[in-house]
Amino acid sequence: MDDLLDKLKILNYQRDFCKPMNFRPLHRFYFTLPASNPNEQFYYFTSLFTWLLKLNKQDFDMPGQFDDPNATAANIGTALKTLNIPFEYGPNKLKQGYGEAIIYVLQALVDKALAASGFKFENPVHTVDDYPEEAEVDEDAEVTTEAIEEAVVADEEEEEMYMDTFPTATAVEETKSQQPPIKPKIDPAEWKLEVERVTPLLKVQIANDNKDWRIHLDQMHLHQKVGHRLMMKHHGKKINKAYDWILQTIGTSLIDTRGQLTKLHTEIEKTLEKISSREKYINTQFEPQIEEYRILQDQLSDLKQKYIVASSNVTELTNQLARTSEDLDSVKSRMDDIGSGMTDSKPLVNIRQGVAKLKGEIKQMDLRIGVIQHTLLHAKLKTKGPTGMSERSNLAQMFALV
Repeated sequence: MDDLLDKLKILNYQRDFCKPMNFRPLHRFYFTLPASNPNEQFYYFTSLFTWLLKLNKQDFDMPGQFDDPNATAANIGTALKTLNIPFEYGPNKLKQGYGEAIIYVLQALVDKALAASGFKFENPVHTVDDYPEEAEVDEDAEVTTEAIEEAVVADEEEEEMYMDTFPTATAVEETKSQQPPIKPKIDPAEWKLEVERVTPLLKVQIANDNKDWRIHLDQMHLHQKVGHRLMMKHHGKKINKAYDWILQTIGTSLIDTRGQLTKLHTEIEKTLEKISSREKYINTQFEPQIEEYRILQDQLSDLKQKYIVASSNVTELTNQLARTSEDLDSVKSRMDDIGSGMTDSKPLVNIRQGVAKLKGEIKQMDLRIGVIQHTLLHAKLKTKGPTGMSERSNLAQMFALV
């Protein structure tokens, strides 16, 4: 189906087919599975089939959405034979509107349409990369323990430099004592007025985030781990007082946060207990409704089973009715044939004509018989006279009359 969609895009089916017909573009599973509306799916297939036939310069009447699917499938099979496309599936596969047969037909038509338009697929061009397959390795380089020790010393110096950036409490006090006191040159009254004016503008409302305490707790654990790691590394050395102050502050904050979290945990447990008790109360109140719902559900399942049995019986009776209707139609056709034969007067007319003809022939025969009898009688009367030539002449006259 992906190959079919790519080829349809090459033919610009969205511009030339979807927009004029007000169809949505296809997705990769449209003709592989049955749709919620089979009639719409079959109509989409027949419309796309007609459009592809026009690209192949073949005339095909556009089927309607409510046309007979059997006739439409038969017309599609005829069109495929015209294009010399072998089709080994039955018409029922086409009436479904999805499946392997539908994709096969569309694929064959798309290939012929691309060939008719002169489109050809070119072979892919593979560029040759100039990158080396493996990284170059300096074979002369050697890994020694001195290089490892130098790297470790450099890391330690960097950590010590990082620790030195924290000023100690004594150093802060010494710098404060050395600096002269600063004398402000601003009027306190003006300063207070300015503060009152600016204070409303400096208020920032920060939305409460439920995950802030988690982030802070993770940061505290991280700082604590870093502190323990540094203590283990600098064991036996003088620890910076600023670092001790940081650890003390973190511990104090941790205790306060733990107390708040414990209180929050207690409140959550109470709320959960209230919710569970309320849930139990609701369950007890709605127990009759739940039982009634279960009974109705069982009744519904029984009715569904009865419906299935009744549907099977209806199907069987429908088949019997169809067979009986066929037998009735055959009997009616036979009765019509017999009735038409009984009411037809042509054979009787033929018989009458034959009888009349026979009567005419009988009259002719009677006439000839009478003439012959008369001639014989006349001949017998003459036998009493002279015989010989006269007798032969009488016989000749008799046969001439006959």
